[in-house]
Amino acid sequence: MIISNYLFVAGKYFFFEKDAISSVPINYEILNNSSEDFSLKEIESDSITLSNEMLGIFEKYNFTIESFINNSYENLVVFSSLPDDFLLLEPARLKKNLFIKTILPIIFLENERVLAERKKILEWWTETDGEQINKEFWPEWLKKISQKYSFDGENIGNLLMRIDIIPISLAISQAAIESGWGSSRYAREGNAIFGQYTYDNETGLIPKDRSDEKKFLIKKFLTLSDSVESYIKNLNTHNAYSDFRKRRKDLRMNGENISGDLLSEKLLNYSERRELYVKDIKNVMKINNFLKFDKIYKTQKLMN
Repeated sequence: MIISNYLFVAGKYFFFEKDAISSVPINYEILNNSSEDFSLKEIESDSITLSNEMLGIFEKYNFTIESFINNSYENLVVFSSLPDDFLLLEPARLKKNLFIKTILPIIFLENERVLAERKKILEWWTETDGEQINKEFWPEWLKKISQKYSFDGENIGNLLMRIDIIPISLAISQAAIESGWGSSRYAREGNAIFGQYTYDNETGLIPKDRSDEKKFLIKKFLTLSDSVESYIKNLNTHNAYSDFRKRRKDLRMNGENISGDLLSEKLLNYSERRELYVKDIKNVMKINNFLKFDKIYKTQKLMN
């Protein structure tokens, strides 16, 4: 079945869509999970141009959604973008599956980076016996993290509210909605899979359906990883999502799983559609069984 789909995509590309597709090279990295503490090591980097090549790379390194959930994978595959012929991939189920496999390791890795920052802060805070220390005496690395998360206070507990994971189920559901499963113009032209706004003409794409009086653009990114990183930082820092962060803290303090289903209820401000948008997120999660991804973060690991 996979081979026949490879041939189908290649045939459409070379004989029917060649003039419409530019074949821009897509970079990728293979990261090896060689230790229990997830110390990743790059073992290969190269580029591809077509969706069938992307499918082949995932197959070569045995990365599947199931292996990720079961923690039985040896390598993570990280692509910089989706190929130009992604829209031509059929059937829709295959395209949807490829979108999930592409976004999944990126979200996971960005969450791991956030957790690494959180762990470092917790270890330092433990050494100080949880005392509130004047910011003037904070180590430079902590000041930099504080600045990164737009935090002006001195309470470490409040800082940690901003430095935490975004449930994978939630991130993938929003990416699917905002990018049309990777098929939107914003995803294709600017790796913009979360529909983030900007007012910078140099870093944004003009929405075709934007009214004349509005000035916002859709922020574009060099890579999908940049898009995911920006999305996570947005939810972790913007004032519009303070209730989201408080709810996440409550789940953590109660020893509960940080669930995308529960946190989605605090994203009314993400879209003008508000309740209807949250309903869409929940529907995508349920239909695609995305909540299974949230189980990889064990309560023990997320305590404190």
